[in-house]
Amino acid sequence: MQTVSIRHTQSYDPDILYRSVCEHFEALILAADLSADMHVLLKPNLLAGRDPSLGVTTHPALIQAVALRLRELGVKHITLADSPGGLYTPASLRKVYSACKLNPLREILTLNEDVTSGERDGFSILTPVLQADYLINLPKLKTHGLTVMSASVKNLFGCIPGLRKPELHCVYPTIEAFTALLLDLSAAVKPHLTLVDAVDCMEGNGPGGGKVRPMGYTLCSRDVYATDEIAAKLMALQPSMAPTIRLARKRGLCDPQAIQQIGDNLIPANPPFILPDSIITKERFFSTRGLFHHFFGRKRTYPVILADKCIGCGLCGESCPKHLIDIMSKKAVIARKGCISCFCCQEMCPVHAIDVVRKRAW
Repeated sequence: MQTVSIRHTQSYDPDILYRSVCEHFEALILAADLSADMHVLLKPNLLAGRDPSLGVTTHPALIQAVALRLRELGVKHITLADSPGGLYTPASLRKVYSACKLNPLREILTLNEDVTSGERDGFSILTPVLQADYLINLPKLKTHGLTVMSASVKNLFGCIPGLRKPELHCVYPTIEAFTALLLDLSAAVKPHLTLVDAVDCMEGNGPGGGKVRPMGYTLCSRDVYATDEIAAKLMALQPSMAPTIRLARKRGLCDPQAIQQIGDNLIPANPPFILPDSIITKERFFSTRGLFHHFFGRKRTYPVILADKCIGCGLCGESCPKHLIDIMSKKAVIARKGCISCFCCQEMCPVHAIDVVRKRAW
């Protein structure tokens, strides 16, 4: 039985969050897992240095509530680690920590600045992840321009260091290949617990350029795949629409009929979450015609720069796995030829200056 604990968590008020975290831990009997000398790793979503109110990153108040509960259960060694988009250096990490309002947490946990990595099952993995005795996955529930949704499985992509992530987009350029990569990575990392921040979510052009969608939930499970099933239900998204869920079912990693929901009732979003423009542009992606175009190449979606919004920061070019973006006259310019439509550029743009168009591929 794959058990998912569901808690109404109406806001990021510290007392409300702490109560929800304690209820999750008690429901899943997590205290039995933990010991004083254990090194616990918290893996949030720190896509970029954005204010928590924007719904881009895991909220610091939830991270704090988890760390406080771990301390009360006797855990002495707690580290927070993630590889945001772009460069992976101590200086870039400190900048992200500051923007995401994480520095006050230094009193109860360690904010990782070790930018080394090692190998596991063919993946380059952050050293703190490799060294952890117990890994708690803390994703933010969002839509995603490539994988439709970003939650438990997708969050683990941040265990890969820095610009190695866009390199993998080049090696696995199709959604099918990239999804298989994400599931293989999930099996390599093996989080012991996943706790989803679905208090304020993101819809539209996620994971970095969408709009906040308040939902007022936290979801928690020992099973990363079951958590994504329930997260999709909360978004009112057909689970099969998310490629990570579809492939997890195909591999026998999750049986939706075997998931046990405990705690509070789950009320799906009404209306459903707005999907990214890269998924729905001019024609619905999940229509018969939309699926045909996606898989057989009649039409594809591409990122385009909105010059009036672009500030020439260069973050899009830094994240482009094919190195197709240059800054000219203080504006970003994308070379269309060679684009694999991974939308890493759109993820990282801090001013929402990258739109999506659908063009014929042949």
